[in-house]
Amino acid sequence: MRRVERRRVLSWAATLLVAFTLVGWAVTCAPPVGVQAAQSGAATQPGRAGQPKPVTIRFWNWWDGERKPWMDKVIEEFQKEYPWITVKSEIQGWTDVGGKIMSAFAAGVPPEVMMARRMDVFALADLDAIIPITDLVKRDNIDLSMFYPGEANAFWYDGELWTLPLPTVGLNDSFYMYNKELFEQAGLDPERPPQTWSAVLEANRKLTRRDGGGRITQLGFRAWPSQFIPFLYSNNGTFLSADLRRVTFNSPEGMEAADFLGQLVKMNNPAQQQDFLTRNEPDIGRAFINGKEATIFENISIMNVVLEHAKQTKRRLDWFGVGLMPYNEKNPKARSTGVSGLSYGWGYVIPKGLPKEKEEAAWLFVKFLTTDPRGSGYFMLMQGRPSPVRKFNEAPEFRKLNPVFDRLLMVLETEVPFPAIPVQKELVDLGVNSFWSVISGTVEPREAVARAAEQAQAVLDRYWQTRVKRR
Repeated sequence: MRRVERRRVLSWAATLLVAFTLVGWAVTCAPPVGVQAAQSGAATQPGRAGQPKPVTIRFWNWWDGERKPWMDKVIEEFQKEYPWITVKSEIQGWTDVGGKIMSAFAAGVPPEVMMARRMDVFALADLDAIIPITDLVKRDNIDLSMFYPGEANAFWYDGELWTLPLPTVGLNDSFYMYNKELFEQAGLDPERPPQTWSAVLEANRKLTRRDGGGRITQLGFRAWPSQFIPFLYSNNGTFLSADLRRVTFNSPEGMEAADFLGQLVKMNNPAQQQDFLTRNEPDIGRAFINGKEATIFENISIMNVVLEHAKQTKRRLDWFGVGLMPYNEKNPKARSTGVSGLSYGWGYVIPKGLPKEKEEAAWLFVKFLTTDPRGSGYFMLMQGRPSPVRKFNEAPEFRKLNPVFDRLLMVLETEVPFPAIPVQKELVDLGVNSFWSVISGTVEPREAVARAAEQAQAVLDRYWQTRVKRR
């Protein structure tokens, strides 16, 4: 399935009905514990006396399309709070995101606030190009427990915190959506989706239908490479050792996860699953929306596609539900576990070496974006997607836009961050892409894992041999 690179959002028309309520909530909502002290005006800023000197900061970001007016609103509210700071929003293109980020720093002209993917944040930290925010968080008494565990923890690296998240780092392949109508037709309880591996296999048997020639006409659970890592963690497995020096996804827990995915592959039959997907255009959830695919594992961006389709077709919003990541019930230590930070995981970094007044202004803006209800609260509410901050998700408007919102919050509570390392993308790609041969039926699951682990260990060894130590 083609991954949805840009976060599809609810249209402005869809949110217009609640816009006045949303803006009012975002502006008047009391900040979470620890944030009130951080939102003081110029007179209380550490090291400042009298009227602050006007400061302009550039903000590189990828909040384009319908999200632009929402981010503009966030910036407007920030500038009301800190009138001596001017934020220049500079929206970037989607071609070679990582290249753009690294090139700006290599050229010595990065913006004062750079929106960056999780893997880029760690690479910049390794290059000693950005400042950690650990001491700033302590200085301003920010209580990191306001975030879900897999969110703020996703940006700890080498003993320091480098940024805070917006939007969520998680909700990528850590849950599945299912068609309640198809569940009911198959004799399955539409309010109790499968929670275990064996329940998934049984549900797949009931949900998958074939015609007289053996062609799949309705697919229950798709076998797909990106499912391996969440299945690994839902079997109490890990991808890397705690010291980040050894590959561990080839452990017994990893081999069991591979075997389970292999069972799903054989049930569906590789050629028959591929034939079904070719005929039913699965990109961005079409097969699921059209009632041909009973379940779908995807990232949170698919939610907005489904909600928008329901609005346009006047379909009832309760036709679908959300299931948590199935776990191996045969392993007493296993439980449903999502993995955050597998893909983009956006954060906001501050270059090293800025003048003190610009560094302070950049930090105030990053803090506002990620911890203030007028930032992370408003911006995510307008999209109908969960905020990384627990408190902000209490707004009742979320549930008016999204009937499964509380289930998504349950997923966020299960998530653990993927190991923090700059070569993350290479390692994840090796672990995931090895399963394309399993999906095609040409390689056995355990063999695929063993090969991928050997290649990943080589990448890991090279990284530690050549790592640039921070000064």
